[in-house]
Amino acid sequence: MEVSERVKEAYNSDSTNKYVSIFFPEINREVMPEQIEMESLRLNESVMAGSNVEFVGGISSVFQIRIWKLQEDVKGKRITVRMHTDGTGDEPVTLFNGIVDSAVKQGNRQIKEITAYDELYTKGNTNVSEWYKSLKFPVTLRDVRDSLFAHVGLEQVETDLPNDGVQIKKQYNPSSLQAVSVIRAVCQINGVFGIINRQGMFEYRIPPGGAEAGTTAPYPSVTMFPSGRLFPGTGVQAAGMTAPYPSAAMFPSEQLFPGSVVQAVMQAEGFSFYKALSHEEFVVKPVDMVTIRNSEDDGGVSYTEGDGTGSNNYIIQGNMFSYGLEKSVLMGMAERIYRNVCGFTYIPFSSDNNGLPYIECGLDAVSYVMIDYGRSDDGNTVYEQKAFCVLNRELTGIQALRDSYSAQGEEYQTEFITDLQTQIDILKKKNTQETQETQQQIEDYTYSRDEIDQKFGAGGACWDIQSVPVLPTTLAANTVYLIQVETVVE
Repeated sequence: MEVSERVKEAYNSDSTNKYVSIFFPEINREVMPEQIEMESLRLNESVMAGSNVEFVGGISSVFQIRIWKLQEDVKGKRITVRMHTDGTGDEPVTLFNGIVDSAVKQGNRQIKEITAYDELYTKGNTNVSEWYKSLKFPVTLRDVRDSLFAHVGLEQVETDLPNDGVQIKKQYNPSSLQAVSVIRAVCQINGVFGIINRQGMFEYRIPPGGAEAGTTAPYPSVTMFPSGRLFPGTGVQAAGMTAPYPSAAMFPSEQLFPGSVVQAVMQAEGFSFYKALSHEEFVVKPVDMVTIRNSEDDGGVSYTEGDGTGSNNYIIQGNMFSYGLEKSVLMGMAERIYRNVCGFTYIPFSSDNNGLPYIECGLDAVSYVMIDYGRSDDGNTVYEQKAFCVLNRELTGIQALRDSYSAQGEEYQTEFITDLQTQIDILKKKNTQETQETQQQIEDYTYSRDEIDQKFGAGGACWDIQSVPVLPTTLAANTVYLIQVETVVE
């Protein structure tokens, strides 16, 4: 989030007073800071759940807080939350936009505990099967997503996605289809993280470090050490800085700044003091192949570079927008997704530190000063700086504002299946087709009495028509057998 240096300095200071303001626009009700129970704020945001890399997102943010003397019924009402500090009241940081899901009165006390979700939580559950059926096929993916968001009443951040121009045809006839299933399918087939941002708009966040980025790792920013008190009298002056910068002797690793300021895509906010930090010793390997397929039994198409093989294959399986497309079209889609995700790499970690409300998941990185015990044998303390991508965060408290950041991940990517609802609908469509074909076959072998007489030359003989699950071993005379067929959708 773009904020000024004075805002950053305010939240990095332990002595700055912090305030939360809450507004319910539909009833024109503003909650004053003194009505908010101290330290009751909690905000959870995420662009990736689970331990495997999945460029999808579509995870609703949730906000909780306790408010004194709130007489109005706010359940189902829109809520806007902002935070500011002493001296930065004219630059509030927007924390949350969403809809109140519950407002629970706490016993005999005059307190309501508010729980709110962003609008993906409510509008994402909309059944959009009729919307899908009404589309004028063939239609581009760009037109699909624009039409969908207009239909459910969500606003998108204006973005050009890699596979916007692909045309799709109508492939199935769903009786039930959640909007969030379609939204996640759009994000996945473009290799982006989708999230409702702080302004209440759906935003497509491009994974940092793609083919055009020029670097694959976050780097510490020059604002990381704003105070000369951290390293008094040491180091050299960095461009644009007034405070001493850590010397090369303290941070001899060239990995500290893997790219120039121009090349880097993520600028890390630095922490010299923090409560806890743990991280893996490995780096999540970047994707070096993208495969699009309908199921495990389908070979699909795969795109990679170099020698044509990949050790870390990102598999997109069962996406509703890849179904029924020609292989040449799928290959072009796979290549464009590859360009979007191929450079994304990070170190899995979790941390606990002072709260920085302007940090956003999937956009920002954080870095930490720590002792490098592997290079401290001579008795001199050696420091290193490690940077991490923020994929999940929990912000808690108000005056004692705390942030917990994390990013999970395995060293190598494993397979996964897309949204279950989409899978079920595609399966229903296939089984419906098979049932119709079987029914037609049965009709082909079903005859009236006159037709049987003509076809088999009965000459007035009595024919018996039997429906059986399997053909009997011994066939009766003058009998026509109809084999029963049963189709089960699980």
